[in-house]
Amino acid sequence: MACPSGTGHHAAMRYGPLRIVGWVLIIGAVGIGCTEGHHTTSHATPVPAPTTTTPEEDCRRLVAYWARAMIQGNRWSGLDWEQKGFSIDQHELHDRVVAAARVEQRTNGTGAALDLIERQSRQECDDRHGAMGGGRH
Repeated sequence: MACPSGTGHHAAMRYGPLRIVGWVLIIGAVGIGCTEGHHTTSHATPVPAPTTTTPEEDCRRLVAYWARAMIQGNRWSGLDWEQKGFSIDQHELHDRVVAAARVEQRTNGTGAALDLIERQSRQECDDRHGAMGGGRH
C-alpha cells in the first residue's frame, strides 16, 4: 500500500516510535505523581481573597469610565447601554453626567469635564444606591 506522503513508509512506521515515547512519558508522569512518599503539603501560590465592592462603587466606576470615553472620543463610546453593562437607571445617570460634562468641557476644558465626571458620578451613584434598578415603574 502506498503512503500518501509519497515516501513509501506507512504513517505507523514513521510515528510508531514517537507514540511509544509518548506513552512512556505519560506513564512515568502518572507513576511519579502516585508514589508512596507523596507529601500533602502544597507548593501552590496562595490565591488572594476576592475583593468586594459596593453597588455604589461599581456604579461609579462604570458610569465614570463610559462618561470619560464619551468626552474623550473613545472609539467604543458608541456602544449601546446594554453593551456597556448599564442598568436602565445607570444609563439615565450616565446620560446626565455626560450632558453636564459636555457643558463643562465647552466652558472650562476637558480636564474640568473629567473632574466633573468623577464628582458627579460618585454623588449620583451614592444618591441612587448604585442605580441598579430597571428604570421608573
